[in-house]
Amino acid sequence: MQEKVGVFRTGSELSEAQATVERLREKYKSVVVTDKGRTFNQSLIHTIETGYLLDLALTMVTGAVERTESRGAHSRLDYTERDDENWIKHTLAYLEDDQIRLDYSEVTMTKYEPQVRSY
Repeated sequence: MQEKVGVFRTGSELSEAQATVERLREKYKSVVVTDKGRTFNQSLIHTIETGYLLDLALTMVTGAVERTESRGAHSRLDYTERDDENWIKHTLAYLEDDQIRLDYSEVTMTKYEPQVRSY
């Protein structure tokens, strides 16, 4: 995630990261916790948390693949400009049938409308 889904990213790197995360999630399904302790079982807790982190990683990379623009602190080197016409919207992610489904909701414009950062 740090190497391919950082601030500066490209579509090809994001696709590689997505494939890696999907492969790791598939591998995770066969993980066995050998510590069978019933009290403060850190091995079990760490294993469960790893599964949650893999779900989160898939959520992040799926959203990043779909968002074909640069905005704020996220810079797509293959899409260097903001695309307000298509991307002023919130991305919503749902885990359904072990896959991420993306949906979108409108952004309510208030007193402070988004602006292009120019330094």
